[in-house]
Amino acid sequence: MKKLIPVFALLMLCFYSCKKEPKKTIPKIQNSNASTGVIGGAHYICPKNCIGGNSSATGNCSVCSSVLAHNQGFHNTPSNNNIITPSATTPTPTSGPNAVGQYHYTCANGCAGGGDSAGKCVSCNGNLAHNAAFHN
Repeated sequence: MKKLIPVFALLMLCFYSCKKEPKKTIPKIQNSNASTGVIGGAHYICPKNCIGGNSSATGNCSVCSSVLAHNQGFHNTPSNNNIITPSATTPTPTSGPNAVGQYHYTCANGCAGGGDSAGKCVSCNGNLAHNAAFHN
């Protein structure tokens, strides 16, 4: 009987050491991209949908260390960064004479008036010629 006590203690120690550890749970939400404020979500997201598992750059999830996956929905998001601004070119003049009363095209025969493009004079049906003074 005295020999059974150490064997029994040894068996208890073995069973105790084989006790299962509680499984660590990773917090998850349905849409981990909701916190980004971007309609399509973050550029890179955790494949396990961890809370806070998104980033604007490649890398690993800060929660579970999984490699972040590329989110194609990010590129479908309208962005204010793509606003097309007008270039700083010379504005196209409005139709008619400029501020000093000169037309872009004037009659080669010297008739009064002119036009916005090459064509025919309304008075004598002569050709309209480019007026370089219009641009000054």
